[in-house]
Amino acid sequence: MEHLGSGDSIGRIPELNWLRKTIIQRALTRGDYVLSGGVRSDYYIDKFRLFADPHILRRITRMFTPIVTEVAPDLICGTELGGVIIATALSQMTNIPMIVVRKESKSYGAFPDEFVEGPYEPYQSVLLLEDIVSSGREVLAAKARLEELNLRVTPCAVVSRGLAPVRSLIQFSLPRGRTKTDN
Repeated sequence: MEHLGSGDSIGRIPELNWLRKTIIQRALTRGDYVLSGGVRSDYYIDKFRLFADPHILRRITRMFTPIVTEVAPDLICGTELGGVIIATALSQMTNIPMIVVRKESKSYGAFPDEFVEGPYEPYQSVLLLEDIVSSGREVLAAKARLEELNLRVTPCAVVSRGLAPVRSLIQFSLPRGRTKTDN
């Protein structure tokens, strides 16, 4: 369990411990679940139980400060849906403009068939935020869509379940068959 960016992760241990404890207390359920990538898991993290609390959301958002300093992005980008919540909070906190990347292009409005919402210029640096990644398939597809627009992209997630090549605030995994935890 560590911040996967450069910098002093030792000083961040209390925040990372807080995040892990908060996930367990507020957002973790045990059962038999199919995750977005089709993988089965005996636990599920309901990120909306975290993001719905403004104090928790603000504290998680502050944990991205070292990454923003390191990447120095021109834009913050959120993936649909959970990444948009984090990106919005981080954009407001840092005053860095925000864009959104969709899972599917929309088929209506002024710009049908586009995946990206919001203004951007080619060659801008983008910090792409995701909430929870398992395989990383969705966030890596979003990264590819942004790179097709000639944007320089650094993907990052709040939580990685340990299977994705995406850096995150914490790695989170539980051994199978632990005592049932309900929220």
